[in-house]
Amino acid sequence: MQILRGIAALTVAFGHAQHDAKVQSVRIGGDFERIFTLPWGAGVDLFFVISGFIMVYSSERLFSRPDAAGHFLGRRLVRIAPLYWLFTGLYLALLIRAAATEGKVLPALPDILASFAFWPTDAFGDGIPRPILTLGWTLNYEMFFYCVFALFIGFARDRAVLGVATLLGALVLLGALVPAVPQGPFGAAAFFWTRPILVEFAFGMGLALLLRAGVRLSAPVRGALAATAVAALVWDAMGSGHQALDWTTPNEGLRVLGWGVPAALLVAAAALGPLWRLAGPGQLITRIGARLGDASYALYLSHPFVIFGFRKAWMAAGLHDRLGFWPMLAISLVLSCLVALLVHALVEKPLTTWLQARTAPHPSAAMSPPNAA
Repeated sequence: MQILRGIAALTVAFGHAQHDAKVQSVRIGGDFERIFTLPWGAGVDLFFVISGFIMVYSSERLFSRPDAAGHFLGRRLVRIAPLYWLFTGLYLALLIRAAATEGKVLPALPDILASFAFWPTDAFGDGIPRPILTLGWTLNYEMFFYCVFALFIGFARDRAVLGVATLLGALVLLGALVPAVPQGPFGAAAFFWTRPILVEFAFGMGLALLLRAGVRLSAPVRGALAATAVAALVWDAMGSGHQALDWTTPNEGLRVLGWGVPAALLVAAAALGPLWRLAGPGQLITRIGARLGDASYALYLSHPFVIFGFRKAWMAAGLHDRLGFWPMLAISLVLSCLVALLVHALVEKPLTTWLQARTAPHPSAAMSPPNAA
């Protein structure tokens, strides 16, 4: 599962890196072309399915407890918020600098505050609810899912999952029957929280129930699920490779079918089987993949800064003329992974451990905190 998390973060980073390279190439009249072997944005859908799975699997000792909701939300908040606030603050500082030196317009104060509060807002006035750190839209969904999960975590596990899935499904149905207008603080939230992408969390929760029920799949079945998932992603029902450069992926039903369902098949193939016991090179690769999975949240939040900074240096040195953009992209991804590992080890992990030790009311009753999706 951790390896899948690392893959998800890396695919998102690759998609952003080649998009940035394409934008720069267009500006200078270059001929850089992106590749779409896979729809790189589907890494987010994989994150959401994994998140639903982890929340159920790791909350075994919290279900049915009267104090479960506060305990769960407290641990989730200290796990997610500090690193997100750190990078949102860093991006805000860059925006303030650009406003002072380049005359760019800062987002409105309500949009800035909403961004830190995980409240959906149309920070850029284009009708698409996104915070000032645009990739934070996924964290807005995560925090909403956690709040819904907390409403039901006091029930027994199966009833809790049924309650969460029913509420998520009802919200999506409401969004289909009564379309919301993504304008204003409440309109943007109503639109955002009724998109079909919400059901991807339910996919993961269902898979966790299957695992807890003792369901195990044979190697051929799991291989078939993984192959089907990859084939569906390669086919790419969203047609992401043929969209305009400024295209923003809609979080509608086609995304759930084209990207969310294959993501669920990949998680099923990974989770519903025996633990791997690899030796030699396979064991080393597994450890590297798992380590990247541990740092996947840091990679998700930090990679735009690394990509932007390295691209500025690459082009300032004139290397884009001599070497092109693909070496720049490859090096920026390696640097993004290294930076993520450092951020995870030096900032994220110690900060989360320190905060959870001081906020958890019953630390002995809780399982080790899962990584954020």
